[in-house]
Amino acid sequence: MKKNKAVPQPGISVKSEPSTIHAGVSKNKAILIAFVSLLIGFILGATVAILKTTKGNKIARPSEESQKEASVDREEEIQLLKTTLEKDPNNLQTLIDLGDAYFDTDRYQEAIDAYSKALAIDSKNPDVRTDMGIMYRKLKQFDKAIEAFRRAAQDQPMHVNSRFNLGIVLKYDKNDFAGAIQAWEEFLKLEPLLDPDDERATMVKQEIESMKASLANR
Repeated sequence: MKKNKAVPQPGISVKSEPSTIHAGVSKNKAILIAFVSLLIGFILGATVAILKTTKGNKIARPSEESQKEASVDREEEIQLLKTTLEKDPNNLQTLIDLGDAYFDTDRYQEAIDAYSKALAIDSKNPDVRTDMGIMYRKLKQFDKAIEAFRRAAQDQPMHVNSRFNLGIVLKYDKNDFAGAIQAWEEFLKLEPLLDPDDERATMVKQEIESMKASLANR
């Protein structure tokens, strides 16, 4: 699947990759909580961005010309995929690719429609369902996002990103600290599956401690 764009709101969501022996840990797409280290302390979760980069690569700001070219390329890709589906409407990979293309061009509802058709063919694909959940979150349909992430985790208990994203929506969008703690504790059980340089486990542990402190003071 393709890389994501920035999300200008609190919280993070992780775009999924096709599952491998490492149980669906994303290698190319991550929306990361920005840690802001200040002289007065360590503040977590205030700034959020989807890093449009392959993990381990440097991030470079694309030029205006290259952005326009990418947009044109994406539109051409969408048209080609739609043409393919006119001939073969049940082509699973093409439906997923079309959903990804809509995902990357911020066409949220169209991405959901394409992913829904893919899931009608392969209902237990946790990566597609997780990406659909991210689109629901973009549309501020938080309950549907939660449902999608929970279903993905249910269908693939070793699926890391669905559990991570579930905690994000529960905390940042629903203000459900208890639910977020539970979701992220389940995520941490899968920590051995994460790549060594994946910072999410550290982030989540900090978030859990902060939420537990807040709940204790209520």
